[in-house]
Amino acid sequence: MQEVSAPMKTTVKRTLLGAALLAVLAAALPFLCLVPLFAPGQAGSSGQAAAPDTAEAGSQTESAAATAAPTAEPRAEPQAILLWDEAQGQAVSVPAREYMMGAAACEMPMTWPDAALQAQMVASHSWALYQLAHSDAAGTAITVNSDQCSGWTTQAVLQSRWGDEFDANWQRLGRLADQVLYDLVLYEGQPAAACYHAVSSGHTQASQRVWVEALPYLQGVDSAWDQYADGFEVSVQYTAQQVSDALVSGLGIQAGQSGSGPAGWVGETVWDDAGYVESITLCGQQVSGTQVRSALSLRSACFAIAWQDGQFTVTTRGYGHGVGLSQAGARAMAAGGSSWQEILLYYFPGTEIGSAGA
Repeated sequence: MQEVSAPMKTTVKRTLLGAALLAVLAAALPFLCLVPLFAPGQAGSSGQAAAPDTAEAGSQTESAAATAAPTAEPRAEPQAILLWDEAQGQAVSVPAREYMMGAAACEMPMTWPDAALQAQMVASHSWALYQLAHSDAAGTAITVNSDQCSGWTTQAVLQSRWGDEFDANWQRLGRLADQVLYDLVLYEGQPAAACYHAVSSGHTQASQRVWVEALPYLQGVDSAWDQYADGFEVSVQYTAQQVSDALVSGLGIQAGQSGSGPAGWVGETVWDDAGYVESITLCGQQVSGTQVRSALSLRSACFAIAWQDGQFTVTTRGYGHGVGLSQAGARAMAAGGSSWQEILLYYFPGTEIGSAGA
């Protein structure tokens, strides 16, 4: 075998080394396109993103600002409520939030559920705005007595009534009012006559039975919860003289001219489907249940009168006029898990919950 010379060996080694290098480069070529992904400025050796160039950052910020959603305009405060306060003997303008808080504090105990209190707030607000739109009484919504906590009261009166519990109660009312400040009970886009009462007869009353106007969302609903409320059924006794005086002063009826004794003063009684007295005959004259309720200062127009043991016994069911929201029913519904919206839509069927700012 012929021996290869040293120069030849060197040449062969260089040739083989060059071929090997070309082979390595050829094999690595497909991966060279990935090099820009790891170029300096994209990621540091620690794995944290490097800060972008100042000019590039500025352009990105401007782009983000251009595509960001516009800032919502702050909502205007709801309309103030103008009340006639008998305690002050003058009309007072009350911010809506303050009115809702003061009304709820007068109408419901603070031990009741949040949903019941909020249903009361929204009903009070809606009722006041309805009255403002339909009242001729010098532009005032309703008559209240702040000293007696009737309809609405002030922060000062509540502070006196609640004592050490004032701060916690007032903060709670404020929180609840903030959540419903812009909400109303609406009918055909306008504030509804969302009236309210303490306890129904077990079924709420139609508006035309108490007032003149028949409103479609005030035709009465079942409120069977109310029969479990405190004071649902109450009996009161009157002497014959007391009834006689009340008939004269309240109804213009002279009991002594009826030709019969007290046992014959009360005639036929007609109750409506809700259990309220539609009409009753007293001393030969037919009058409405609401008239008798007013004359005798009864808790409700759902009543029955009986003469026994030398006196009149009047038994009533419910408390209040019976139209609209039953507060006892609202409490029961809230305790059962209903929201304030569900409570209001139940007692005012055909209405909707809408925004005061809409």
